[in-house]
Amino acid sequence: MYSGTALAKSAAVAATFTSTFFILPQYAAAHLNDDTVLYKGMHSDEIKTIQSILKATGDYPLAKSTGYFGNNTEKAVKQFQEKNDLVTDGVVGAQTKEALIAYINKNMDMLSRGAKGNKVAYLQEILKRVGFINLPVDGYFGEQTEKSVFTLQKATSIQVDGIVGQQTWGSIEKLLQNPKPLPDTTQSTKTEDQSKQVQSQPATNQPKKQTRVIRKTETVAAVKEFYANSTAYTARCTGCSGTTATGIDLIKNPNTKVIAVDPSVIPLGTKLYVEGYGYAIAGDTGGAIKGRKIDVFFNSNSDALQWGRRTVKVRVLD
Repeated sequence: MYSGTALAKSAAVAATFTSTFFILPQYAAAHLNDDTVLYKGMHSDEIKTIQSILKATGDYPLAKSTGYFGNNTEKAVKQFQEKNDLVTDGVVGAQTKEALIAYINKNMDMLSRGAKGNKVAYLQEILKRVGFINLPVDGYFGEQTEKSVFTLQKATSIQVDGIVGQQTWGSIEKLLQNPKPLPDTTQSTKTEDQSKQVQSQPATNQPKKQTRVIRKTETVAAVKEFYANSTAYTARCTGCSGTTATGIDLIKNPNTKVIAVDPSVIPLGTKLYVEGYGYAIAGDTGGAIKGRKIDVFFNSNSDALQWGRRTVKVRVLD
């Protein structure tokens, strides 16, 4: 069995890992979770997936994944196995596949509601593998995906926040190795839009919540909304630690949507929708962030400068 601590030996190589991997087969989870043993002389799409991961680890030397398991691939597999304390035989079996999945998960950005793209599709495919069989693989982190994450986090006794970070990926890896029944929150035959329309209908004796259409496929109930003065920041500013007040490592998770808030106005952990910025989590604080003022995180300094100072509508989500 691969060792989690052994993966730390790849930390220096991990810096070369980029989202370009996910342009290759986004169903990597399905490819790496079947029982096929791969070895020299074979040719398949699954080998392409493995080559793309080994390229990210720095072990595969060729510029393009060929899908052919030749000498270069065998050497790359052996190097990866040696770094992860596996049997160094150049054959990709169950234990090597587990270590490859662990490498992907270790280097994934944090994902939360509102995220989209191939990384979300990968997450959804993994969630289907551990029991959420009716979850659509559409590359959008909407209500159904969030409910599945909530369920998984609760079932594995970790923090239930709907955010997929290293702790949640760790729980997913354990479920892949030792499956257990999970309640599938996606079993309803109703579409996500239909479910939301039903949920948004208030009882006759309850006050009606305001709803705002954020995008065509997503209607979100806002429990409060107000205007705030906003600025922007990056993780690499002078004097910045790169870690938020709630422990989010912004250097390792540069695409996370995080907002610094005054906790007396917006409690930490609150899910928000900020006009012009999108879905985010109230995950940081700042000495100058007082009252109805927010500071939005950008990975790029140029993006932060472009944001500048502006007044934006903030919606506190249900």
